[in-house]
Order: sequence, then structure tokens, then C-alpha cells
Amino acid sequence: MSDILGLALSGVRSTRLALEQIADNVANAATPGHVRRSVQVASLLPPASLSPFERDRVGAGGVEVRGIARAADLIRQDSLRRTEGDVAMLGASERWLSLVQSSLTGPASLAQPISDMFAALADLASDPTSIAVRATFLSRADALAERFSASAEDLRRLEGDLKADADVEAMRLTSLGRALAEVNLQIRRATPGSGAAAGLADRRDKLLGEIGQIATIDVRLDPRGMAIVRVGDAGGPLLVDGTGSEAARVERAPDGGLTLRLGPQGSDEVAPLLGGTLAGLSVARSLLIEAGNRLDALADRVAADFNDAHMAGADSFGADGQPLFSTLRVMAEPAAGNGGDARVFVSLADGAAPGPMTLAFDATSGEWTLERADESASVTGPMPLALDGVTVETAGSPRDGDLFVLTPRAGAAGIALRPIAPAEVAAAPRWLADAAAGNQGVAQAEIRRAPLLDPPPVPPLVPPFTVHALAGGLLELRDSADVVVASGAVGDWLAGDGFEIRVTGEPVEDDRFRIRLTEAGQGGNGNAALMLALREARGPLGTIEDSHDRLVAGIAVPLAEARTREEAARANRDAAAEALAEASGVDLNREAAEMLQFQQAYQANARIIQTARETFAALLQSVGG
Repeated sequence: MSDILGLALSGVRSTRLALEQIADNVANAATPGHVRRSVQVASLLPPASLSPFERDRVGAGGVEVRGIARAADLIRQDSLRRTEGDVAMLGASERWLSLVQSSLTGPASLAQPISDMFAALADLASDPTSIAVRATFLSRADALAERFSASAEDLRRLEGDLKADADVEAMRLTSLGRALAEVNLQIRRATPGSGAAAGLADRRDKLLGEIGQIATIDVRLDPRGMAIVRVGDAGGPLLVDGTGSEAARVERAPDGGLTLRLGPQGSDEVAPLLGGTLAGLSVARSLLIEAGNRLDALADRVAADFNDAHMAGADSFGADGQPLFSTLRVMAEPAAGNGGDARVFVSLADGAAPGPMTLAFDATSGEWTLERADESASVTGPMPLALDGVTVETAGSPRDGDLFVLTPRAGAAGIALRPIAPAEVAAAPRWLADAAAGNQGVAQAEIRRAPLLDPPPVPPLVPPFTVHALAGGLLELRDSADVVVASGAVGDWLAGDGFEIRVTGEPVEDDRFRIRLTEAGQGGNGNAALMLALREARGPLGTIEDSHDRLVAGIAVPLAEARTREEAARANRDAAAEALAEASGVDLNREAAEMLQFQQAYQANARIIQTARETFAALLQSVGG
């Protein structure tokens, strides 16, 4: 009788626990990271020694619960982690590249200011004497320079924001590593096969999934289920080793991307970024830095081409053209701890090339100190202050100790229109070449600005100059004192003092061409046409507008690729998640079927107990009777 009660009791206990586990599965069917659990049962064998009151050892001993089993699939979990890392990587790249593209296109695009400047040059070439047209040209040049500066500032701000985002992800990686190490410690203390151990394993896997979204990881589980995590692959540095974890941080890499380092500073290791958010941020930063470099190169080209062309001409007064753009700015940035509302205005002398500086206020003396960053020179006193060609002015109310960092910036951040009056626009060529009235041949003269002769001629050459056609297609360039400056053949460039001239066609012996400097009110539109021709001038990357298109395409193409790849990665992630759900997830239909099965088993065992009780009661009644 006791055998029957023991068998039934073990069945009731095991089926009750199985039903409780089914209820837990159903309750957590929609909980992210929950892995289906089931009760493990095994036959309960009789003891080795028997007494006269014990059942035969060959008889059944019922069942006992050996533990809670998780339907975990490590291979599919790893596959899901990697696909989620790919989605995170491409999502981060897409998000930041979209921001970079927005800073270079639409209202922020350089295309319209470039087009507007060339349109103003076309108007200047058509009407070179109009002050209004000249003023419009300068306004368009200033707008282009400001657009370059604004784009550079946008990219600089984005780079700072991206690095801050990467720092946050590194801190999350450190925090998650510590949390996983704590879970590992709890797993080590938990009873294997218990419900607590199963719950800790779910939490462990959830943390591993979150870590895998930040960086690709290699995971190994020890016999107790504690996770050993390396970043990258099996040869990467350790992030979590049992109950210990390492700190993570990111640095700017020389190639423009990001570098992840694990461990104490000074003895840390570089971790490969193969996937995850940090890898996406690294790719985005690399392309952002490349875009900044291309923007700087375009600004440098615009400044150099227009400066050279403008200096080759003459203004309304007959004076040499000045550089149109400056290529260096000094930016003043307030320190984070400044307590006043002072503002700093910086101007830079022509040709100055200062290094970094600081500007500090002393409330005791009421004076400012402008100092080189290396402390090799400084000036102190009331405003304005000047050092190394930098002049600073202030407005507002400073407080003691207020500090400003002055940083020279070149490229797109440094380009600016110089202070040029409309009359100083060099629309005319610096040199003019006129054919003599009595020329008999059919020839034309082309003249362009060139460096002064080095060494300077002794005695100095005296303009105006004249090109004489000799017999046999030879030419001579002479000054007003009839000194031969250069000679050559028709079609050759002859170098004068500050110009070069070329005669083409078929001149006749004794034909002449006179070369003179442009005087006030003379010269026409030759230099305006020369600057307008820069629109079609081709450099290593094509025209100026071609270079701008390449700049935009350098972001647009990888952005489109990231979006396409992200869509494919999401499909792969969804497929991996579905495969894992099939192996480890809760199927309500299956749970319902098993619940019915265990309910029937529970009822059957309960019925056995009831029958045994009734039988035992009947026996006692018969003995008593």
C-alpha cells in the first residue's frame, strides 16, 4: 500500500512542478529573452538495502525532479547576436551619414553659392565698370566663403557629437560587462538546474545580446554557465572573464575612424571593431573626416585659383589686384567654466600665421593677457591687444579667471573674403598688348601675368615693351630703351618682367605689338573673363563644381549602400530571431497540449492516492469488524 502511495505522491509532485513551469512559460511568452523551460524528471530507484517492511528493489520507485531545463540553442543565439550587431552597425552608420549629408546638401549646399559667384562673374565680364555689379560679385564671394565656413563648423560639431556618442557606447559596454560579471558570480553561487539558475541564464543571455549590439563578441560558457567574453573574435582581448570585467574606452584613430581599447590605461589592449554600434560609428567618423578633408581641399582650391586670377588683374585705379580670399581665421572659444558673458572678436593681419593662443582676464588688475599657447610670448593690458598679427577686442562683462582659447583654422574653416572695395575688384588685365596700326601680317598677341624676373635685370627694364617680328618667324621682346629682354619663335611664350606674351598666327617682318600696364579706367573685362574661365578649368578632380559633386557623392554613395545593407541585415536578423524562437521560444499551442497532458497525469496520480486511501480504509474496517 505504501508503494502505491509513494508512486502516486512522486507523480503528483512532478506533474505539479511541470504545470507550474508551463504557467511560467505562458506568462513570459512575450518577455524578451525568456527561454522556454521544462521540468527534468527521472526514475526514482529503490535503496540498496531492504528491510522486511520495504518493497522489492526491482520494483518501481516513482519519479523525482532533477532540475529545470532551458531550451537554449547556443549556435542560434550566437547567430542572432551577430546579425543584431550588423543591424546596429549599419544603423549607426546610416544615422550619422544622414546628418553629414544634410550638412552638405539642401540649404547647406555649396552648389548654389558656387553657381551664384560664377553668375556674378559673368555679369562682371559683361559690365566691368559697374560699381553695383562689382559689389554683387563681392557679396557672392563673401556668401561662398561663409558657406564654406558654416559647412566646416557643421562637420566639426558633428565630429564632436559622434565622438560623444561613441564615448557613451563605450561606457555602456563597460557597464554591461560589469553587470555580466555580477550575473556570472550569481550563477556560480546558484544551484545548478534550479529555477534561479535558469532565470540567471536568461539574464546572462540578455546582457550578451546587448553587448553584441555594441561590439562583435566571442562567447564561451564554462561548465557552470558563466560567460567568458572577448571582443572581436576568439583572439580578441577579454571584456569579461568569469566574475571580472575590463573597462572600455574609445579613441580617435589616425585613419579617421575609432579605436576601442580594453583594460586599465597604460596596459590596455586594442579590440577589433568587427560589428556593432561602435564599428558603425567608426565607419561614419572615417567618412566624416574624409568629407572634411575634401571640403578643405575644395576651399583651398577656390581660394588659390581666385586669388591667383584676381592678382593677375588690375582694379579701377590701375593698381595690382589683391588676393580675394584670406585662408586663415582665428576662432575664439570660451572655456567651459567661464562665469562672465564676455565675447571676443578677433582680426588677423595680412600674411600673419599665428599659432594657438589663450586670452585670460584678471579681475584684480582689470586687464587681459594674450599669450601664446607655448608661453613663449605674451602681452597684458586693456583692450585691444595684439600679438603675432592677431588683434583681439572684447565686449560684455568678464569675470575673474575667464579664459578663451584662440585656435587658427585653415581650409574651409579659414576661408574669408578680404576687405575689398568694389572699385578694387581687378576686372581688367594687368598688362595690355596692342598690335601696331601698320602691321601687315595676320597675327594676334596673348598676354598673361608672370613672376618678376629673378634676378632683377640691371639696369632695370623700362616699360612699355614691344615685340618685334623678325625674318624667319623669329620674335624679340624689347623694353622702351631697346634692350632685348627675350627672343623666340612665333607661338613661344616670351618672358618679360612680370608678364609673358605669345604671338600666334603669321606676322610679317617688322610687325610690332606694344605691351603696357593697365592704367586707371582702362583695360576692360579681360581679368573678369579669366576668373569666369575658372568654372571650366580642370584640376586633378575635374572642375570646381566636379570637386563639389565628388564631395557630396563621397557621403551619398556609402549612405545609400548602408541603407541597402541595413535592409538586408534586418531581414537576416528577423530570420535568425525566428529560428531561435522556434528552438527556444514559447509555443502556446505546445504549452496547451503539455498542460492538458500533465493535468491528466496529475488527476490520475491523485486518483491513485484516493483509491489507495479508500482501499486502506476498507482493510482497516474489515480488520476492526
